[in-house]
Amino acid sequence: MALKITTKYMIKNDCFLKGDPLRPSGIMIHSTATPGIMADDWFSIWNKSFAHGQMDREVAVHAFVDDKGVFQYLPWTMRGWHAGGAANNDCIGIETCEPAGIEYAVGSFNLIAYDPKKFASYFNKVWQNDIQLSVQLCRRFQIDPAKIISHREGFLLGLATNHKDPEHWWKYYGKTMDDFRQQVKTILDAGE
Repeated sequence: MALKITTKYMIKNDCFLKGDPLRPSGIMIHSTATPGIMADDWFSIWNKSFAHGQMDREVAVHAFVDDKGVFQYLPWTMRGWHAGGAANNDCIGIETCEPAGIEYAVGSFNLIAYDPKKFASYFNKVWQNDIQLSVQLCRRFQIDPAKIISHREGFLLGLATNHKDPEHWWKYYGKTMDDFRQQVKTILDAGE
């Protein structure tokens, strides 16, 4: 089944208005840590201006992914504000939405009372949608799958702020960024 991508640019967001160009050579995978707010919901949340006091921070990501598909909110060739560091200069930012019912400990990336079986169907769909989008972007921009990193890895490389996503969630399903990169590479190598 083809991946559904809905394009709707956040034309009021300061990042879009600034319009800095991006020559993508990498992809950064995030997860929202805001359970239940799905891909299409983020448009109304982030299609606003920090400069005009309409939101509390300067932030913009290229796309949000959930179990239904992808909502693209910035052009792939426009610099996003998703990493809080140098990764913004060359990475397309993809946010993975988390389903309603996940609970976090206050002020942390620690999930509490998490039941992986309850959310397995959602996780598997969103994992595949993230993979499919990454494959498409790697093809379009000739990105080496080795250049796909998580926000957490971006922090460890000195390219992003200190976050734990998405591995803090993926670990419940035995998934790692190495698994993700390998699956993208396998699909690309097979010409699928």
